[in-house]
Amino acid sequence: MKSFTPIPLLLLTLGSAALTVRDVQDGQMGTLMVLPPRQTDTGTKPIPDPAHPYIAPGPNDQRGPCPAMNTLANHGYVSRNGITTFEEIIIGAQEAFNFDQSLIAAMIAPNFLAHGNVFVNKISIGGVSEFVPPLPYNIDGPATLGIAKHGRVEGDASLSRSDAFIGDNRNFNQTIWNMNLEEIAQFADDGPDGPGTVVNLQTLIEIKRQNFESDQALNPQFDLPIRRYNAIFAAPAVAVAVFSNGTTNQLTKNILNSFIEHQTFPKNWFRAAAPVLPATAGAINAQIAAGLPQIFPGHNDANGVFVADPPAPVPFNTSVACASYWDQIANGTPGSLANTTGILKQNVDLLTGIMFSGSKCTESVAPAGPTYV
Repeated sequence: MKSFTPIPLLLLTLGSAALTVRDVQDGQMGTLMVLPPRQTDTGTKPIPDPAHPYIAPGPNDQRGPCPAMNTLANHGYVSRNGITTFEEIIIGAQEAFNFDQSLIAAMIAPNFLAHGNVFVNKISIGGVSEFVPPLPYNIDGPATLGIAKHGRVEGDASLSRSDAFIGDNRNFNQTIWNMNLEEIAQFADDGPDGPGTVVNLQTLIEIKRQNFESDQALNPQFDLPIRRYNAIFAAPAVAVAVFSNGTTNQLTKNILNSFIEHQTFPKNWFRAAAPVLPATAGAINAQIAAGLPQIFPGHNDANGVFVADPPAPVPFNTSVACASYWDQIANGTPGSLANTTGILKQNVDLLTGIMFSGSKCTESVAPAGPTYV
């Protein structure tokens, strides 16, 4: 029997303004992703505004391992059901947190490629949803698994979730958070809320040390590839940059509790006074990593000993950022996305291009990771 490569159905419609391409693949209508512009209102202001009150998620709403994304959904800055789009996340994150467009785009692009449907431009901020169909022709399996799926992006040593091997990697873990609060009480500066309440660099270093040591000891399958190594420092770095109150430039224990445990904006909270740039978060990331030289890309061996991974290949071994880009595309993005057509290819090219532009690499790489995982 002959085999055939699926070919998308392209329909051209002449509208009043321009020629529009309608791309149908496997019965799905493609949606072209577009990078939204930077916001023009870039100063601090109180968040949330009256149009975005907190509403607790319902039983069918998707929530996942990212407290910031859950907070955006709980306040309607992205769809409250937890099924959202590339553009909606960028617009909502700029408005609520004053992310620079380039930073939030670089953060969400890997998630869309890993566990979203980049053809119809939908992703679940939690798990599998009937509202996010599998990619056309099931080229990455019979379901689109969402941000909470462990492995490609989501990984071990979280600030507030269990490792997937140990338990629930999707929902808030009070035990883990209580251990972090102990580090805050010991290392944080004094502030208006009392002693040991203003998070400083050493606090973040000690929290990540504790996260790493605890999970590495408890999880026989503990895994920290270079892309995840970069992410475990990026998470607290971004937290400092975007969770700090824009009027005081302080990140307090109460603010962290509000975002991470309760997934809502704190009272009397103002977003950052200027857009949070990749360089801002990157500098904090580097400081945290420098304080933890005992942590490096690696994994537990059969004896539970943490051993180093091989370095990224030349020319992707020049920096952590470049090696992380290579690892995310080569190992954390399904290889089936490398051979696509029509709107699906355009969307894949947009997202991989965003990742490459922030990588500091001199060469790009095509998606080559395993599928159906």
